[in-house]
Amino acid sequence: MKVTKYPQSCLLLEKEGRRIVIDPGNFFAAKYNVDELGAIEVVLYTHQHADHYDGSLIEAFRSSQVALYGNSDVAALIGEGARQVQDGEQFSAAGFSIVPRDLPHCVMPDGSAGPPNTGYVIDGNFFHPGDGIEISGLRVEHAAVPIAGPSVSLYHAVQFATSLGAKKVIPIHYDNTALFPGNPDGFAKVCKNAEVIVLKDGQTTEL
Repeated sequence: MKVTKYPQSCLLLEKEGRRIVIDPGNFFAAKYNVDELGAIEVVLYTHQHADHYDGSLIEAFRSSQVALYGNSDVAALIGEGARQVQDGEQFSAAGFSIVPRDLPHCVMPDGSAGPPNTGYVIDGNFFHPGDGIEISGLRVEHAAVPIAGPSVSLYHAVQFATSLGAKKVIPIHYDNTALFPGNPDGFAKVCKNAEVIVLKDGQTTEL
């Protein structure tokens, strides 16, 4: 499986010529258009925050007959044609096996809970957690790991990667430098239990 990173938490996954995208938000939309993703078939959204879900892209996806998936919160935003996911209920899309896993959004700056957040286990070995940094009972070979946020530190990122048992991790969620700056190279230095793959926007790795 090929993984290409785009701004903030947006990842493009490709296998056997088929593509799905996770969390194309406003940071993605500010630098790219959907055509640059190629012929994608599916978009998965983890939660409603604008850096993960940009409503301005929805019509472009619809016009290309891209299937749009999200939890009940996101499905309500998408509206017509949304495909609502349920925690633990596996489904297949674009040749990928996908298992949604609900996990808490990291705590907001005022101490309140974030919105409902749903991560995705792809083909049993790659996990995108959205803005979650804690989940019990899940072990995966590879994972995307948020390294910055309203209550995310390098400590939390390392602990999360370790709890997942991940052998390779891709740091995400560090582009909002005005509010929550993150240093992926610094994370790579302190994360000792996994190989950290730091990707610039548009760069690809093979998992």
